[in-house]
Amino acid sequence: MTGVSEQPRDSADVGAPGPRPLSLLVCVAVAVLEAAAVLAYTIGILASGLQNPGSIAAPWVEGVIYLLFAGGIALVARGLWQCRRWSRTPFITAQLFGLVIAYTLFSGEASAQILGVVVGAVSLVGLVMAFVAPTAQALDT
Repeated sequence: MTGVSEQPRDSADVGAPGPRPLSLLVCVAVAVLEAAAVLAYTIGILASGLQNPGSIAAPWVEGVIYLLFAGGIALVARGLWQCRRWSRTPFITAQLFGLVIAYTLFSGEASAQILGVVVGAVSLVGLVMAFVAPTAQALDT
């Protein structure tokens, strides 16, 4: 025996060995921003559904679906923050969906094109940061 007793690590310490690299923090920020944006969109859908009582069922169903998406992205952000290996794949998938949404927005009218550029830029930054070496190393521990 070496005299050093090992303390059991609780679940909050697992996967977070040290300081998080900047690239991982950018991924977390992108995921939080995307979760907030989907939540805001959900609130907009529900508000428009209240203003148009003839189609009350569809906005509520859509709202529930988008609320689940926002919650899923928030869970991925939490997983990234905790350096969980599993969080990288759904994060990358969300960025690919973001690029598809950006392309769709960019194909629309001028105001939608501006939003498309913003969504595309955020998704592209998230995608690049998910593949850089410091992020990969932080999530592999």
